[in-house]
Amino acid sequence: MSCDQTEKPTTGEALVFDPHSPELTPDRAYELYSDLRATCPVARGEKYGGYWALSRYDDVKAAAMDHKRFSSTGGVYVPAVSEHRFPPIDFDPPEHAKFRKLIAPLTSSAAAKQMEPAIQATVNRLIDSFIDTGRAELVEQMSIPLPLDVITQLYGLHPGQANDIREYSLEFLEHASDSRGQAVVSRVCDYWMKVFDERRQNPGDDFISELLKINFDLDVPDEMLANMMFILTYAGHDSTALGLGNTLLYLAEHPEVHAHLLEDESRIPVAIDEILRFHAPLHWFPRVATEDVPIADGVVRAGERIMLLFGSANRDTEVFPDAAEIVLDRTPNRHLSFGAGIHSCPGMPLAKAEIRIAVTTMLRRLPGFHIDGEVERTSPLEGGGRHLGVRQLPVTW
Repeated sequence: MSCDQTEKPTTGEALVFDPHSPELTPDRAYELYSDLRATCPVARGEKYGGYWALSRYDDVKAAAMDHKRFSSTGGVYVPAVSEHRFPPIDFDPPEHAKFRKLIAPLTSSAAAKQMEPAIQATVNRLIDSFIDTGRAELVEQMSIPLPLDVITQLYGLHPGQANDIREYSLEFLEHASDSRGQAVVSRVCDYWMKVFDERRQNPGDDFISELLKINFDLDVPDEMLANMMFILTYAGHDSTALGLGNTLLYLAEHPEVHAHLLEDESRIPVAIDEILRFHAPLHWFPRVATEDVPIADGVVRAGERIMLLFGSANRDTEVFPDAAEIVLDRTPNRHLSFGAGIHSCPGMPLAKAEIRIAVTTMLRRLPGFHIDGEVERTSPLEGGGRHLGVRQLPVTW
């Protein structure tokens, strides 16, 4: 099955997916994915203890849905950046169900629906802050502050703590590929254990207070809850910011589609799904085989690590006609940008609500907003070679 020595015809470069390669720009990543799907859909990499990279949609989805044979207990980073395990993403059943119960008040569709008025108010406030200037930098003025503000309200935090979340997330992003990542995680977990102590003394009507109440019976140690809060706050705002930034970038590059979307606003969620398919915010997640599993023309052996290339699966032409183009009315759209199976993104309903409300409101209030300056994208992919987003998006209208 190994085809790690297969060479790309035009360059002679070996077809190996290396998430930490400094050459893994967005364009290079998608070019590599295409070559892998065509000639080496189960590719071997020898770094970081060795791994297989799955690039075709059917293989990626099948492994993501099969938590019994493809375990998540090996952690979400390759190589590991911390001895900590992050619930619920690093746990399989039965432990996984306990952590999903703990975060249920935050992650249900009903909870996202309940938050919509607050999301709308935040979006309006953010737009009010710049609309009269005729221009904005939408990363710092919309895609980052929106999910941070939502987290602040849900968790009963003050603005200074929202700044703390953003600062440690950026620090972790910078060091997710090196040994300093563990020091960041340890420091942040200590931070959240202090928050737990404070909230026990002064409980409120917020997610953290509810978390501690639910945990009274489940009895998960504070250290584990702190690990969970790290991943919920880090991933919970940054992945939404990436997805919103990617969506706003496309709309700023294509102001001609604004009127079409506003003409029938039911088109907006469909268009957002398609943009998220095309520009997946998170490109891969690992698993570990628990038994020998036949894939493609060979077998992944028990104990071997695999990488599920969601960014590649989303561009698979066997599943998505015209996969290399954005088709705004694409239906059905079975993209994997939020994952699949029990480890699909627990914050998906909330993230979708935030992106939909932000996009709809901006189209209404800033029709025709378009690029006005230099756009900066994550290049190479950030966060251990996983994150695709926008770091600077200047627009005018």
